[in-house]
Amino acid sequence: MLKFSENENRSDMIISGEMLGEDLLLDALDKIYSLSSPIKCKFLRGSFNDHYSIDANGSKFILRIYKNKKRYIRNITDIRFELDFLEYLHSNGVSVAFPIRSIKNETLNTVHCKNELRYIALFDHAEGSHIGNINPSDAMFFGKLVASLHKKADEFKSEHSRIKIDQGYLINEPLETLEKYIGTLNLSDISFFKTRANIMYEQINQLPTTNEAFGLIHGDLNPSNVHYSPVHGFKIFDFDHCAYGWRIHDLAVIRLCFDNIVYKAVLNGYQSVRPLSSIEEKSIDMYSDVLLLRKSKDILDMLEVNKNSKEEKTKVVIKTIETLRILNNKPFS
Repeated sequence: MLKFSENENRSDMIISGEMLGEDLLLDALDKIYSLSSPIKCKFLRGSFNDHYSIDANGSKFILRIYKNKKRYIRNITDIRFELDFLEYLHSNGVSVAFPIRSIKNETLNTVHCKNELRYIALFDHAEGSHIGNINPSDAMFFGKLVASLHKKADEFKSEHSRIKIDQGYLINEPLETLEKYIGTLNLSDISFFKTRANIMYEQINQLPTTNEAFGLIHGDLNPSNVHYSPVHGFKIFDFDHCAYGWRIHDLAVIRLCFDNIVYKAVLNGYQSVRPLSSIEEKSIDMYSDVLLLRKSKDILDMLEVNKNSKEEKTKVVIKTIETLRILNNKPFS
């Protein structure tokens, strides 16, 4: 049975990850939020968190159930930081899916299920659909939105904490994770990548850390986290990976997700609002390669959280080793 719980200031995030049933959530939603009846709840997807679509008498929302302890979410203050950040961006005119406050005026709320505390947040619905092959004109508007997000983020203050992205996060952690799996699965080692990794480390170390170049970022600006509609335009959501990092991190994710024409249009739109320094612009391709390495850890961590099979993890590791070989053979920039 699912029970409504008062908001609790707990620092631990040790959660089993069991998916909560749609019917069980309806009672909690009715008690926690001021939503119009009838309320409908439908499971959408699960990864590091579970997400549900909520229809409250025609008004749409997204419910997130936090379900695991992860590297970039150390405690509850990290989650509160994200929710505060989203409220701040929304209040400053940046198009993001913002958290809905509860009857008790909280953005982060809790429920109990089978003697386990679960943290939940309800978000504004992003109209439209995932961005796919967008035209250059729309891509420029998207670039302007990302730049506006970065500029507004410079003024954000919070009593809560959030991680900083550094070389350890980008390079050391993924390699350590891969080596652990390689040893367990008895696969070929990745010692061939050591020199390349060291060079990547030094290149990242040369990036500027000024307030303009290093600050709050979305952290995962892939097309599945952005919706577009002709009426409402672009809206960014899922700030679960937001962090303090290099601003080109968000641009490098976009670089990996779109063809060169769209990427260049995004970049032009971005620079019309926030110009990049020469080293920032030159480093985006290199940073994209680094993100291909980091992606492997994120995928493997997600497979662990969702208790995927050994075979599925093996496929990811083998594919990552192939990617590292390709990166290792690229000319140095």
